[in-house]
Amino acid sequence: MQRGQIAFVLALFLVTGCGSETGQRPSATVSASAPRPTPIGGVADNLTCRLPVVSPTPQDDPAPGGWVTFPGGAFVRDQTSLPGRLATHIPSYDRSLGIWVPVESNNVAPDGATYVLTNENSLQNPSAFYLVDAKTGIRRLLLSRTGPTKTSSWKVVKYASEGIYLYAVSQGMESSVPGLWLVDPQTGGVRLVDGSRYWSVISGGTAWALDPPVYSPGDLTKVYRLDITTGKVSLAYQARTQVNLLSPTPEGDLLIAYGDMASPKLGLLVAPNSFIPIEVPSNFPIFTARLARPGVWIALFGEGLNGIALYVKGEGVKVMAFSTYTLEAVGDCL
Repeated sequence: MQRGQIAFVLALFLVTGCGSETGQRPSATVSASAPRPTPIGGVADNLTCRLPVVSPTPQDDPAPGGWVTFPGGAFVRDQTSLPGRLATHIPSYDRSLGIWVPVESNNVAPDGATYVLTNENSLQNPSAFYLVDAKTGIRRLLLSRTGPTKTSSWKVVKYASEGIYLYAVSQGMESSVPGLWLVDPQTGGVRLVDGSRYWSVISGGTAWALDPPVYSPGDLTKVYRLDITTGKVSLAYQARTQVNLLSPTPEGDLLIAYGDMASPKLGLLVAPNSFIPIEVPSNFPIFTARLARPGVWIALFGEGLNGIALYVKGEGVKVMAFSTYTLEAVGDCL
């Protein structure tokens, strides 16, 4: 792998650190009806669509984005994903406008008309938040504050219909500030939604947080769930092992990885307080996961297995395409 490819992989990598499972069972209720992969006849087996993905770029074709076509799983790079590429962001595909945009899909408005840009050297204030017209590229200063404190910076969690959700990450050695904030994209006004946890995953009015947010061997890891409408916080899962919050599912559940992150196990947190183990192939190298039709797409990056897999409720996980590099979904498969 060339140096540029490695840099791109590092920019994509969201799973932090490695840990080892101690053998303690999760304290949440374990369902006896864990879903099993369906050999034939399911959504994954009959998929007919094109999935927009990003992938590390070889020297002979620097376009970061492309398409995986089903059935078959063939990957072809799309040269229109290259213009406007930013050094600190990963492009995604804006289905509403039919164009590639230079930021992650979580930064794009639900209607695709605008996206949030921050942490970018070409901005007048690189750390501020700007709202960008996806068609014209015109930028408008939205928020000049970079975080809740001088030592913490806000990070976009999700651009939702009700606004732009942020959580805080630390700068240097200082501790970051727990909480979930909501920005009004019209006025730039910010309000604190909940200050109790590090709410880093959001979907459909629900947020999830890890405690502690950074794992150390031997920690008791807890996953908390926030109902944004009611403000109710509940404990969804706990185990003395490393846990990574992968992705919400279309049904409103949460897909997690747990155990040894070199070869993690996969589980589903179903409210209220129910845990379902998900079967995966051995040596299944989970890289990232993204909610995108028709389920959750799991990017694979590891020795001997690169590509992408699909989780669908009731069917389990199926590897959909193999590749020289990992393939990360950046939009719905339509």
